[in-house]
Formats: sequence, C-alpha cells, structure tokens
Amino acid sequence: MLDKIGRTSFLPLLSTHGRSLSSENPILVSNFLTSMKEFLLLSALLLNYWCLSAQNINFEAHQMGMTMDRMGQTNLVDVDNDGDLDWVFGRRGAMFWFEYIASKNWVLHTLGKGAKTDVGVIALDVNQDQWMDFVVGDSWYENTGNPTFENFILHKKNMIVSHDNIVADINGDGIKDVVSLSNNPDHPVLAWYQMPKNVAENWDYVKIGQGIHGGISPRGYGDMDGDGDMDIVRGNSWFENLNGDGLKWDEHKLLVPKGGNRPGKPGLALKTWCMDMDKDGDLDIVEAEADTSDGRIFWFENTLNGSKFEYHPVSDDTTRQDFHTLILADFDNDGDVDIVSGGGPFTTTTPKLFLWENLDGKGLDWKEHLILEGHSIHEASAADVDQDGDVDICSKPWRSGLHLFLENKLIDK
Repeated sequence: MLDKIGRTSFLPLLSTHGRSLSSENPILVSNFLTSMKEFLLLSALLLNYWCLSAQNINFEAHQMGMTMDRMGQTNLVDVDNDGDLDWVFGRRGAMFWFEYIASKNWVLHTLGKGAKTDVGVIALDVNQDQWMDFVVGDSWYENTGNPTFENFILHKKNMIVSHDNIVADINGDGIKDVVSLSNNPDHPVLAWYQMPKNVAENWDYVKIGQGIHGGISPRGYGDMDGDGDMDIVRGNSWFENLNGDGLKWDEHKLLVPKGGNRPGKPGLALKTWCMDMDKDGDLDIVEAEADTSDGRIFWFENTLNGSKFEYHPVSDDTTRQDFHTLILADFDNDGDVDIVSGGGPFTTTTPKLFLWENLDGKGLDWKEHLILEGHSIHEASAADVDQDGDVDICSKPWRSGLHLFLENKLIDK
C-alpha cells in the first residue's frame, strides 16, 4: 500500500537540520512555491497510482521532495559517512543531495555551486581522504568532512563539459581514472583523465575517440576481449585498449539494432552497461536508447572475445518511451540480473517505469512488469538503500517535480 504522500509535511524541503533553506537556496524555495500546483497534481496521481505485486516483485513509493528544473546528475552514495546511502543530484552550476534518515524521511542539502555539465556526475574519493568527492564535468567538488553544511570546495580544471562520466582503472595502476564523453559541437570527444599525484594540478586527458551525445554511462567499461585490460564501450562502438596503458585505442563498431539506431534531437544517446548476461564468462553489452521518443532495451551477446556480437531484444520494439535510465540488478533475489528503465523527457505517451524480469537467467526470456506510471524517469539509480537485503530504486524527473524512493518490499513478503 502506498504512502499518502499528498498530505505529508513540507518540512523536509523547507529546512536543513533546523536551518532556513530560504536563506541558503532561494532559487529552490522559489521554485518549490511556484511548483505547488504541480506538486498537488503529482500527489493526486500518487494517491491513485499502484505498486506492482506479481510473484516477488513489489515496490512501495515514498516521497523525497520537490526540486527545480533540469536536474541531471544523480548518484546513490554515502555522502556523510554515516553508513547509509544518500541521493545526490544536480543541474548545470548547482548540486544538491537528500540525506537518508528513513524510507519516509529525507533531508535536503546544498552540495555546491559552479560546476558545469549536462548529466554526468561520478562519486570518487579523489584525494583519498575517506570522504566521497564528486567529479562533475569541468570540475570536482571536494568533500571536506562536513557535508551537511555545504563544506565542499569547488576545483575548476581544464576538464570537458560532458554528458557522461564513469570511473575505471584505464592504465592498470590500481587507481580509478575518470572517463568523460562530450558531444560539444566545438569539441566532440571521448577521453580519460589520469589522476595526477597532486590532485590540485590540472587533469590532462588522453583521447579515446570521437564524442556522441551519450553512450558510456552508467557502466560502459570492462575487459571486452579477455586480454586483461580495461576497454570502453561508447554505445555504438567499443574501444580496445591496445597496450593496456590507455594511450592507444582501436575502435570496433557494434551491431546496429534492427531498423537502425533511433537518435533524437540531441543526437545519438544510449545508456550502456557491461555485464555477463548469459553466464558464459565474457562481458556482454546491455543498452537503453535515450533522448529519443521511441526507445528500446536490448543487449549484445559477446561470442568471440569482442569480435562478434549477437543482438537480443528485451523490451517491445515500440514503446514511445525515452529510456534515459539503465539499471541492472537482481531485484527479485533469484540469482540473476534483471533490468529497470523508464520514460524520460522525450517520452510521447504516459511515462512508465518498467522492470524486466530475467526468467531463464541467461537473458533470452524476459517478463515485463510495470512498476510506476505517470511520473517522468530520468537517471534513476538503485541499491539497497534501507539495508534490508533487497535492491531499491531512487528516481526523479528531468524537469521540476517529485523525487521518489521506491522501496523494494521483497523481504517483507
């Protein structure tokens, strides 16, 4: 049964540990007040919307709060080192986070201002001080150990404004590096940054290939050819790390789905996740078509160490959904990987959040479940937020609206 969130308190949005939010975040408060009508409409929808209960699939929705427009960057990570996961999100020039107190209680904080990027943000302990920092396009925010009072330091670097960012050890030195993808018309590039010993120095990048709108997040990396080093998958191609040091790359084109790719107005954008779907010991590629009006979910089976792939559909061929989310996790605790995605801002019908249940454990037989309807889904993330042994989902819209925590009730059944 869903929470009656249309009548819950607004206090978590208007205060931050007893401090006035209006003095710290006037834009957010103004947006919140002007969005009251939208909030009431959303709440009315939530009073009527149902959660899925089929076999072991069962989610319960809780409100996190309302925020302003064009929120792109998201992450589920422990910001304040209290042992639980918090919800980080941001827009061009500003970042925020909801502190997790309980499933029905989230407290809003400002993280920092000044960094510019489209969507991509990654959590990375850049200076290795045991506090999570955030790399956001052209900058990174240093967590100084007192995050609830906005004590983050902005470090502006010679980094690219990017749609996608991921972390992976590109050169095999045991230290995670940053990979960025940008389709800036003046400088479309896929590149990686090796962390300097002194993180205050400029981060110089090594080019991997050309940029497209989106294609490497959330997890477009892995050893695709089984040679022991880290390769990068960019949606429509994968890049072979030739010498294992990240300095020389060879591009390999991927299969084009039946009927062709479906780029939308921003250009070709795919969400990418490398995972061994068929349990044969090599990495396959799962993708969602994003920033388009009729996206699909599918995966490419790796059959010859990256030299040959076979296409397998997951979703219907026609969905009228913009799948600007891709999550792979075992949501029903049956030992295999399921897939979650939902309709973002380019969706042309009622936005929906789906879970595709992996029936045969090898990615060839799927059952579609509808989790949520009537709420735009953009850059959702998943983890065991309430620490009860199953995987939950945090979701938000691209435009101003309600952030939701979808609690997996599997363990409660």
